[in-house]
Amino acid sequence: MPRSWPTMERRGPVVDEAAVQAFEVAIDAKLPDDFREFLLDVNGGRTGEDAAVFAVGRDQTNLNSLLSLNDPADARDLAKRNATIRADLPPELLLIGNDDGGARICLCIRGDHRGEVWYFDTSNRRSEGSNPRVLWHDRRDLTKLADSFAAFMASLQPL
Repeated sequence: MPRSWPTMERRGPVVDEAAVQAFEVAIDAKLPDDFREFLLDVNGGRTGEDAAVFAVGRDQTNLNSLLSLNDPADARDLAKRNATIRADLPPELLLIGNDDGGARICLCIRGDHRGEVWYFDTSNRRSEGSNPRVLWHDRRDLTKLADSFAAFMASLQPL
């Protein structure tokens, strides 16, 4: 039975299993099942006002959008955006979206933390007073949001 995703104001283009598999080959990783399902069912876009706010530690921010496979707009395309910023992310992470301030929402696609969703705070990079250092990637600009993509999406609150 298909999962129930939040209402989307905008969705990415329809993609099929072959498109998802081609992307997995390109990134040399198998996507977590819940994120694969999301791409096949919804393929990114912008959530509606009923599911737009999420917690980052003690703070809250708004989900701006989630990237899509084969999106005609380069800024919204999952493969193109990740190719552009690859050097800025730990190799285990895949950029999957942004908040309203431009911070990155990432999915761990390899290793012990595979499937987890992380917040990459682009405004607070490595400052000593920011988040505690997380051992597996030795950075202060990443905060864990959820154990899985489905849990992250389920945590979204109304605007």
